[in-house]
Amino acid sequence: MDVTTRELRDLLVEAGVDQAVAEAVRPDAPLLRQGVDSLDYPAFTLAVESRYGVTIGERDSLSLRTLDDFAAHIRAHLDAGRPEDGHIGRIRRNWKNVEPGKAYEIGPLRPGDGQGVAQLFYTVYGDRYPVEDYYIPERIEELNAEGSLLTVVARLETGVVAGQGAYYRSSPPNKALFEFGQVMVAHEYRDTLMAAKIIRAMDNLSRTMTQAQGFFGEAVCSHTITQKLVHKQSYSECGLEVALMPDGAYEKEGAGAQRVSCLLGARVDRDRRMPLHLPQCYRRELEYILDGFRLERDIHFSPPDAPAAAVTSLESRAFDFAQVVRAQVLAVGADFPARVEELDRDAASQGQAVIQVFVNTGAPGTAFAVEALRARGFFLGGLIPLWFGADGLLMQKLTVEPEFEAINLHSDRAKTILEHIRADFDRARAQG
Repeated sequence: MDVTTRELRDLLVEAGVDQAVAEAVRPDAPLLRQGVDSLDYPAFTLAVESRYGVTIGERDSLSLRTLDDFAAHIRAHLDAGRPEDGHIGRIRRNWKNVEPGKAYEIGPLRPGDGQGVAQLFYTVYGDRYPVEDYYIPERIEELNAEGSLLTVVARLETGVVAGQGAYYRSSPPNKALFEFGQVMVAHEYRDTLMAAKIIRAMDNLSRTMTQAQGFFGEAVCSHTITQKLVHKQSYSECGLEVALMPDGAYEKEGAGAQRVSCLLGARVDRDRRMPLHLPQCYRRELEYILDGFRLERDIHFSPPDAPAAAVTSLESRAFDFAQVVRAQVLAVGADFPARVEELDRDAASQGQAVIQVFVNTGAPGTAFAVEALRARGFFLGGLIPLWFGADGLLMQKLTVEPEFEAINLHSDRAKTILEHIRADFDRARAQG
């Protein structure tokens, strides 16, 4: 049984929402921001339960904010009752209980571990992780066999996976820059050293990865546990992605109602000398970030400069679940101001909360691009070594109100980076 936006809009009307308001509701935007008031919402929830025979508990209701959220919840419920399909339903049917107090070993993923890894993703994220592959046990094992995902697991003596972490190819155009992350431990082992042992094993693995030039990670700022563990593995903080993840993504982990910011950190294992073109307007902030690394760079700080190319090479991807657009500027051209205006306009029409633009700093034009971005309300995000092969400068823009006070940081260096970024956000706001 499929769930359509048309059906859900009809249920809004049934719950008492004006027909015109219901017809105008965008499926990916919060209902309470589109004319559905606090009295209509519970009536709509009851209508959904009645129509589809699903149960929406009090905890579920906190994370069901959009029509797309309701559709996903209904499908997951229906899939659980269909033995032949549905990734979430399959995870539930094949569930392996994690028994507390068992001995365990840390090691690379083996055939058969995919179910345990998928189960961890569901335990931590519910059905809200934006990459479907991690809910499919066979796909997890295939990606490990290909080498684009390298998973380390904590395997109990019963054979059940109780924790994991991974290196994987993600957003960077440079496929020799691996992301470090996905460190998850079952609730039954949160008060043990399991997470620390997983990260230690991952560090050992990374030293053998000759295919990797470096690593980066995005540590959530709803707590400092991951930041503390990663800080010991020679990663240096290099940026802050403000309000990156939606409030529902970590709701099962008690993250609260605000969007979650992520601290960027990186480690460079195999470097080479290359040019680094940076804007003079961020000289103080970027020199502070660079002081945390030992990079071979010919650094050029410039006022707004003229790009060498006429045409910009830009690729963008929308992560609709997270309400994030991420653009990669491989080369800055003279048409960049027009391209960023188009990107900004499209993101606004889609109701995106965050726009990220990564600029290739390997050639002149970075300062030109930054000037165009600042003119449209973007502010500094950070500098990530090796992002393009050359380093990447991150600029970001928000259409939601950031909650800087909710950002928890471990190191003094991270706190200084936050001060720099918050000051630039204030500059962007005052300018706009």
